[in-house]
Amino acid sequence: MTGDGLLFVSSGYVGDQLRPLYAIRPGASGDITGSAALAWSNPTAGPYNPSPLFYEGRIYVLYDRGLFSAFDAQTGKPLYDRERLPIGSGFTSSPWAAVGKIYCLSEDGVCYILKAGDKFELLQTNRLTDDDMCMATPALAGDRLLIRTASTLYCVKNK
Repeated sequence: MTGDGLLFVSSGYVGDQLRPLYAIRPGASGDITGSAALAWSNPTAGPYNPSPLFYEGRIYVLYDRGLFSAFDAQTGKPLYDRERLPIGSGFTSSPWAAVGKIYCLSEDGVCYILKAGDKFELLQTNRLTDDDMCMATPALAGDRLLIRTASTLYCVKNK
């Protein structure tokens, strides 16, 4: 993903302690380890399944087991680190953002809505169904949000 003139790259594996998150200046080539092309890095900030999200000058990271972090996109400074979402299951889909809010959909079909910003603030939760599994990242299409679960395709329209 890109934002604020940087490329953000992460990698992780569920059983590995090394899960890096990198901020890279565009235009570099070859081995950029230790070069000016590497704006910042964090060796343990990368998620396993969900992709990080760039939004309003911050990098948001949702971890598989319901922890949530935010970093300053330019410096990598943690704004908050591994705050717990009240979950029943894990997270596979990536978070998305709109109108100053971050949305995180759990595998149980619960959507957690967070206030975007420097402080962790859970605003509300919404449940799709009690017996459906959500693993795909929702898609934004114009004024619609498409959510695919194991058995249903939801289309939510903004009025």
